[in-house]
Amino acid sequence: MPISSARRMNLIALAVLLTGLISFVAFHFLIFVDFRPDDDAIRGWQVWPEVWRFVRDPDFNQLEDLIATSALFTSVLLTVISPFAIPLFRSSRLAWWLAAIVSGAAMLGLTGVLLVNYVMEPSESEKPGAGFFCLVASQALNFVGLLFVRRENEPELIAGGPP
Repeated sequence: MPISSARRMNLIALAVLLTGLISFVAFHFLIFVDFRPDDDAIRGWQVWPEVWRFVRDPDFNQLEDLIATSALFTSVLLTVISPFAIPLFRSSRLAWWLAAIVSGAAMLGLTGVLLVNYVMEPSESEKPGAGFFCLVASQALNFVGLLFVRRENEPELIAGGPP
């Protein structure tokens, strides 16, 4: 029996969402920012204490940090949950729309702040590492994976036949 196109798209969505989750896990072990002259580097897991420090005592004058922190939490939540929520997204268009819109907004917010800080206005001593690109890739993969989710049509029941 041939596989339906909606089923094929959902399998692709699962593969892309799982790849995004793997990329997010890899972010923690790879170098996030490399300080060239000092030969010092910040790994992905070392970002979390800085985020918690900001959450405990937020500076609302730093709009950039507020956007980055909220987008990071949102994208982490969606990246971790999305591969396991495909049945929910298939059955509820409202849940799918909410997840896709929030994923896209979080991706644009955090990626925008990171790109401005580390790529467009680079400091001579700070260079983005592989963990930086894994974090950006995990967000992009999550958004693209959500776009692949399709509603599968139930097979039509023949009148009078077995279900």
